Amino acid sequence: MSPFRKMIRRLRANKQAVAITEFALATPLVLTVGLAGLETGNLAITSMRVNQAAMHIADNASRIGDTSTLANRKIYESDLNDLLLGSNLQAGENIDLYEYGRVILSSLQVVPGSDPQQQYIAWQRCKGRKTSPSTYGDEGTGKDDPSFVGMGPKDQEVFAMEGEPVMFVEVAYDYQPIVTDAFLSDTTIRATSAFQVRASRDLTEIYQKDPDSPDDIARCDIYDSYKEIPPPPRKTGSWSWLFSDDPDATGLPGSSGIVSSGSSGVGSSGVTIGATSTGGPGTTTTTTSGGGAGIGTTSGGGPGTTTTTTSGGNSGNIDNGNGEWCPTWGWWC
Repeated sequence: MSPFRKMIRRLRANKQAVAITEFALATPLVLTVGLAGLETGNLAITSMRVNQAAMHIADNASRIGDTSTLANRKIYESDLNDLLLGSNLQAGENIDLYEYGRVILSSLQVVPGSDPQQQYIAWQRCKGRKTSPSTYGDEGTGKDDPSFVGMGPKDQEVFAMEGEPVMFVEVAYDYQPIVTDAFLSDTTIRATSAFQVRASRDLTEIYQKDPDSPDDIARCDIYDSYKEIPPPPRKTGSWSWLFSDDPDATGLPGSSGIVSSGSSGVGSSGVTIGATSTGGPGTTTTTTSGGGAGIGTTSGGGPGTTTTTTSGGNSGNIDNGNGEWCPTWGWWC
């Protein structure tokens, strides 16, 4: 039997390290399934929170107003501002709703005196940094458009009754993944909610409590949130092996090192210049060695030699100038 066949037979009969081999083969699959399950669970929880936020805003918008029992309730800009701020405190901070999303609150009403009752969007208030327009129309939509029959998906429109407006809320939110959202076809979570106004409401306008010092209006041409500096969105859709907090970080250009050495008699001396090597383009190192000066009194040294070596750049390792090796993400250097 040939040595090769003997080696194959011994290899087939060897049962050492079977468990660790199976573990190594199964780990990528198990890890992928586990991370996918984690991401799916996070997506489900985030979707639930976005839907709850939409319902929370619409419900509270249908309740706001002063408590007068002698006239229809007036609503104020401060009421709407408090409503949006309250939704951020109660439901939005956990997912940074207004940093990564957009909330549009619409008042769906009937055009006064119209017959049949014509639906239109009387006013809108918005909040959030995401650039996302209303799916069903802007303020004033429907006033002169008989084809506008309400707000909502086709054939499932919500409509208001005379004197009984409907608070319709749209939320669009950019999903922030834990691992990756590469398996999602659409990373925007959308939710809608509608509540009919609970009590008789003054539909004339949205008032200011102090006209001399008016409150801010949450206009729909403003894209802002309650944080002055929003957190950066998580990188999505792919893997990144660049260990840096700077999204524009790249490897530094390669450097050239020159090493010169010479020998004289028995002793030798050398000088090293540019011993650093950083990531990016390939590095070039030139080494020049002088010929020996000769041993004895009549023997001359041989000719010098020059060797040039070119190699690819490394992954971004640098010398910080103090003789310490540092990776590009090294905060300790």
